[in-house]
Amino acid sequence: MPPIVRFSREAVLNAAYQLVRREGPAALNARAVAKELGGSTQPIFRLFSGMEELKQAVIELTLQTWKTSLSQRLQESAFPYLTIGMSFLLFARDEPELFKLLFMRDRVSDGSCTDYNVNWGIPLIEDTVKVDVKTARMLYDRNWFYCYGLAVSIATKYIPCMSECHMRQLLVESLQGVAMQLNVKLPTFDQCSVVI
Repeated sequence: MPPIVRFSREAVLNAAYQLVRREGPAALNARAVAKELGGSTQPIFRLFSGMEELKQAVIELTLQTWKTSLSQRLQESAFPYLTIGMSFLLFARDEPELFKLLFMRDRVSDGSCTDYNVNWGIPLIEDTVKVDVKTARMLYDRNWFYCYGLAVSIATKYIPCMSECHMRQLLVESLQGVAMQLNVKLPTFDQCSVVI
């Protein structure tokens, strides 16, 4: 008689996700996932080809979770481009270990380097600010590097807890400064009251 399957692929993935969420990417190993499941390591290697496949599944689940949250925010947004940055900062603050998994790893070496932020950001700037693609790219590049540095500082607790209003204010001031340098007129919005 074949053994009874106690754990599904989804259960193993969820256990690995919760482990990384709580303890960080470095904690992801077979024994820790088995302990999270309350079982042995056998289901992991029966349902996944190895820990690398499980790690990739956790990365994909994390990315999908973040994109779903971002899509919901974009539906209510007055300035969609800043919504991407704000979602990024809130993710760094609220889910620092998952943020590290997605955005603080060598994505070039593991072959997963993509332009998903660029693909969203530049068209949103073009539409909102009404500029050509070259100017949108310059606005994006200069502001995104600032946003990324701020998010890493938040996720690593280099910067103490920051309010949502303060985050918005920093993003808006950064974009306004870059726009001024490039002689681009931005839409008018209040830094703390508008949904971005």
